[in-house]
Amino acid sequence: MKKSDAPLEFYGFLGRAHGLDGTVELRCYPFEFSVDRDAKVVFVVRFDEADFRIEEITPLLDDEVEVLVFPNRTEIQSVFKGTTTILRARSVTPEWSGYDTDDLLDRVRQMQGEHEHLNRALTQSIAKNRSSLALVQELRRRAEIKAAASEQLRMGQASALAVLDRLARHLETDD
Repeated sequence: MKKSDAPLEFYGFLGRAHGLDGTVELRCYPFEFSVDRDAKVVFVVRFDEADFRIEEITPLLDDEVEVLVFPNRTEIQSVFKGTTTILRARSVTPEWSGYDTDDLLDRVRQMQGEHEHLNRALTQSIAKNRSSLALVQELRRRAEIKAAASEQLRMGQASALAVLDRLARHLETDD
């Protein structure tokens, strides 16, 4: 990258940072996961002789960020925190890459967490549906008792019973 060139930009999530022997690598992910095996959707920024510690980046992990890469620095703007972190190094090299094994394992862990969350939500919804159905059945039973008291009450309760029957059918169906 020439010094006169405009910065290379990326907008997405800051996913991972790791370093070894003065070299730090940032991995940034797009908003949507790509299932294309050959897709180069991961924005990787490599810092040689980094002038910062990885701990400075840790609070930004999993944040929505805008990344601007210059020849000897990178600016990371956290969208929701409203902060800008400047990372300097002897040289900064951006490149597009595919997912590595750790990226995929992280994605599997994320999907497992989402699955557990959705399973808990489904279990709660089923429990609410069952309790609602029990309530509708109790209301129907009470409306039938009231309707049995007299002919006049029976006519008044007919529409209430019809509504309760429709509601019960709605709660009993799986669609």
